[in-house]
Amino acid sequence: ESNTLIAHKAAAALAAGLNPIVCVGETLAERDGGQTLSVVETQVKQCLQDIPAALAARVTVAYEPVWAIGTGRTATSAQAQEVHAAIRGWLTQLFGADAQKMRIQYGGSVKADNAAELLSQPDVDGALVGGASLKADTFAAIVKAAAARA
Repeated sequence: ESNTLIAHKAAAALAAGLNPIVCVGETLAERDGGQTLSVVETQVKQCLQDIPAALAARVTVAYEPVWAIGTGRTATSAQAQEVHAAIRGWLTQLFGADAQKMRIQYGGSVKADNAAELLSQPDVDGALVGGASLKADTFAAIVKAAAARA
């Protein structure tokens, strides 16, 4: 889907009373090419272009690097924090003070053994958990890591 289509879907979700989660992230080739921040900046700005600042707090942004989805690979906590901090800055450019109310989650092979470190980063507000949510004991460990942060 294009960034423009996602922008329209996010605006439509808000208009329908839903709280959208907008996922952004780079491919492995883009990361290896040093393009992570420019790719994600474009996605954030274009995907959220139709969101009024008054509704921004109802939108969650999830940084989910494409190369980490279902691969078992995950961004390091430092990599995740770098991108999340940049996203928070772009959200502030777009929405001003309302950006501080927005959640930025990390997704991409979140597991029991990496959740605590990822969630300890100052700009990581939560986790978008995929496959690990299908195993009760694994998911419970992630929930405990999130609860410890709160």
